Amino acid sequence: MRIALIAATLLIPLSEAASLTGSVMDPTGAYVTNIAAELASATNKYLARTDNAGVYQFSSLPEGKYDLTFQVNGFQRFTLKSIELSEREQKQIPEITLRVGRSACGDPYRDFVRLLPSGLFGRLSGRVLPAAKGVEITLVCRTFTACRTTVTDSNGQFSFDMLSAGVYGLSYHRQGFYPVDATGYAYTVDAGWESVYSPMVLERCPNGNCDPKRRPKGPINYCE
Repeated sequence: MRIALIAATLLIPLSEAASLTGSVMDPTGAYVTNIAAELASATNKYLARTDNAGVYQFSSLPEGKYDLTFQVNGFQRFTLKSIELSEREQKQIPEITLRVGRSACGDPYRDFVRLLPSGLFGRLSGRVLPAAKGVEITLVCRTFTACRTTVTDSNGQFSFDMLSAGVYGLSYHRQGFYPVDATGYAYTVDAGWESVYSPMVLERCPNGNCDPKRRPKGPINYCE
């Protein structure tokens, strides 16, 4: 599909125009200035830059569904998906905090986020590869104790809802595959956001024998 790249001020009849605005900061609370923001629909892309107060603004937008992306050197890529804009809506996005650096191979990273209807709690979502139904996922809270469990659906996807903001760990168990203990990794959840993390690749046990003593030596590559 051909996608046109157009300015954020594309002329649309004012009676039908919508707008979107928000601000961007770093983990210290300082606003991130003069960085590019990309807003994309199924057919168009719009570009804007943050000002001296870290504020970005898109105006004269048609109604529809959009993805907002920031990709800045020194920070992890941030993508907010499925922003719904109705005709003439003036939408303000909650303040966005960019995370410093990039996750190493094997560490979980946040693929994208979505806005939730309520700003009180967050949601943690992810998936496993190979995709399979019934993989047991355990959520580990900051006390390093298991606080919830769930299982994957037929697409290998899972979610934990109504979570308080904070940092969590996960462990993965599937019959015939080596268990994965990712409790030492930082799965961060923010109030009002769904954080969708990169897939975890599970390693099949040779001949169905999951005795860790017989596990092949060498690093396991969890990167896609």
